[in-house]
Amino acid sequence: EITYSKNEIINLYASHAPFGGNVVGLEAASWRYFGREPAQLSWGEITALAVLPNAPALIYPGKNQIKLKSKRDRLLDKLNQKGVIDNETCDLAKSEPLPEAPFAIPQLVPHLLDRAIKEGNKGKRIITTIDYSLQKKVNKIVENYHGILSENEIHNIAILVLNVEKGTVLSYVGNSNCKHGNSGKDVDIITAPRSTGSILKPFLYAFMQQDGAILPNTLIPDIPTQIAGYSPKNFNESFDGVVPASEALARSLNIPAVRMLRDYSIEKFYTNLKKLHLHTINQPASHYGLSIILGGAEANLWGLSNAYMGMAQTLNGSNVIAFAEFYKDPPDVIRTVENPPFEPGAIWNTFKALTTLNRPSQETGWQEFQSSQKIAWKTGTSFGHRDAWSIGITPKYVVGVWVGNADGEGRPGLTGTRVAAPVLFKVFKQLPYNNWFQKPDWDLTTITVCKQSGYLASEICTNTKEISISKNGLKTVTCPYHQIVILDNEKKFRVNSNCYPVSEMQLESWFVLPPIQEWYFKRKNPFYKILPPFKKGCNQEIFKNMDVIYPKDLTKILIPVELDGNKGKAVFEIAHRNTNTIIFWHLDNTYIGKTKNTHRMEIDAKPGQYKMTLVDDQGESLNFNFEIMD
Repeated sequence: EITYSKNEIINLYASHAPFGGNVVGLEAASWRYFGREPAQLSWGEITALAVLPNAPALIYPGKNQIKLKSKRDRLLDKLNQKGVIDNETCDLAKSEPLPEAPFAIPQLVPHLLDRAIKEGNKGKRIITTIDYSLQKKVNKIVENYHGILSENEIHNIAILVLNVEKGTVLSYVGNSNCKHGNSGKDVDIITAPRSTGSILKPFLYAFMQQDGAILPNTLIPDIPTQIAGYSPKNFNESFDGVVPASEALARSLNIPAVRMLRDYSIEKFYTNLKKLHLHTINQPASHYGLSIILGGAEANLWGLSNAYMGMAQTLNGSNVIAFAEFYKDPPDVIRTVENPPFEPGAIWNTFKALTTLNRPSQETGWQEFQSSQKIAWKTGTSFGHRDAWSIGITPKYVVGVWVGNADGEGRPGLTGTRVAAPVLFKVFKQLPYNNWFQKPDWDLTTITVCKQSGYLASEICTNTKEISISKNGLKTVTCPYHQIVILDNEKKFRVNSNCYPVSEMQLESWFVLPPIQEWYFKRKNPFYKILPPFKKGCNQEIFKNMDVIYPKDLTKILIPVELDGNKGKAVFEIAHRNTNTIIFWHLDNTYIGKTKNTHRMEIDAKPGQYKMTLVDDQGESLNFNFEIMD
């Protein structure tokens, strides 16, 4: 009594007293034996619990009921004699039946409970921000989807729901309650580091806009790419030639993302990510390289959901972003980030791109219903189909979903769009509808851009429009794709003053892509107008119709050995503006063959340095050097 008051001693006793059957503490006993909290117990129920600590191993509900009733009734008589309860209350309490068997202790948020214990709350009574009704609904969603996904041996699901305005946790499902023996159901996936897949791409898109590196729809090359030995591939294993940055984000194209990161700088991107307190990204930027944008780093659902909540808080007008808390009475020090790395204007356009994504198949036609919630959302899929992510954002809520196997086993069809996004939208259906973000006009400026290229419009851009951009977007360059082309009077051929009367020349602005980009772009865009050919006899040196897809000049090539033990061949590929052109191939001035339409040539050469010369049927030539390694 020197250290603690009587009330403190009573509270400590109530929290640590044994109540039989491995039940410790009054709170646990109340739920275990009566299915509700102590404040809701009757006199008959609370006195039955009060006599248990005397002999908890011998007497408790379900064991020695007659002795338990006798001890309870004696305590009620003493309370009656002391005037604590009257005769009627005493008689009614004695008539109350004792529970025959214990209730199951509620397991709505078992992983959050474990987390709270690890954070130093063992034996303490804590109040969380969890929404009881929502938590039950989300648990049911996990149960239902687990039943479906387990047929494909996908056993684990995690969901986190955050309140953006209050910075609190509304629902926390660390894992599915599966029966599979080795399912890893005890792992709290919300805090477990996993490969990020494409889930970091929106951050790059936002950072590049606010730094003036791109505009929302700047064309990004989507062509075969090799950077210092790294060759990213799109999920669909195809190429678009060029694609607007917003579309590249919405479709989660890998090659444009890698090229954007290369242009922006890995170090700048890494530095901004660290400001978001993604603590599991803890190696130097050089450790991750360009692969960081495609899942080369690990993060957890907790950190990622908080980062997206920070974007929403910034767009809501906050100068400080707060990390989510699940305690009703949070600690004295709230974890916040002052001067966050986001700017509202860039986030506005990022979320705009993320609202154009196609909904999962179950949500087809959602735009036709006025009650459908507008959501910015992004998916991610890790290499080997091991992790499926989906995170959605509205002004009031962030929902994060992870689906996969805790042991890292990949499964066919385990993608963010296919398995995580449907869960995301099911959860959003349980949340109240809320209006979309207010446009941050104070952080945006209106400019005129070229509709075809997405760049600032130049004087010769023929089709323009006005858009709102981050103010630093004014630093971007003007459209590099429109050129003034000199044509004959019938506009069938290109000409110049050396071969055609100046008085009959026609000037026209033409959208011209570089040869490799054009070669892939026109395959998917049949309305793309290629440059007219030169009129016979006109000089065409200033125009480049051919370009190398692979290998680039001075590339060193190692030819592998095939499975049959024989040495393989290097495959060279060229792009040409004119589909039907014939290209003649010369290796060190020795003719080795010709190609038409698809310009690929297999090269079987000994180790050494070589020069390749290409000549098309119009006389245009192209040279490059390469080396075959031993």
